[in-house]
Amino acid sequence: MSTSSYKKGLLAEYFCMLYLFFCGYRVLEHRYKTKLGEIDLIACRNKQLAFIEVKARDSKDKAAYSVQKKSMRRIENTAKSWLSNNSSREFEQISFDVLTVTSLYKKPKWYKNAWQVT
Repeated sequence: MSTSSYKKGLLAEYFCMLYLFFCGYRVLEHRYKTKLGEIDLIACRNKQLAFIEVKARDSKDKAAYSVQKKSMRRIENTAKSWLSNNSSREFEQISFDVLTVTSLYKKPKWYKNAWQVT
């Protein structure tokens, strides 16, 4: 991965954090890492918890389809780790979402419940 791709991804994550704030969400974690994997953003609103993968691409379609099954499983396993370390918190709804960024001049496309845990 080139440095410019890395910087573009970081910028997209910060842009999404701002977007989530304006949507009433509180970002609990940014780039949460374990030996199992990484989750770009973990955010909550009321009793809703979202594990969010951020994708910056040239088009919405490229971004939406860039989350592969292998990545989903890694995110799920990392989410389980986060939940076990934060067992004092109670959430009524947990989702795995994808936020796609095609431009910093357009709001991100939010795919809520992009996949279900198997």
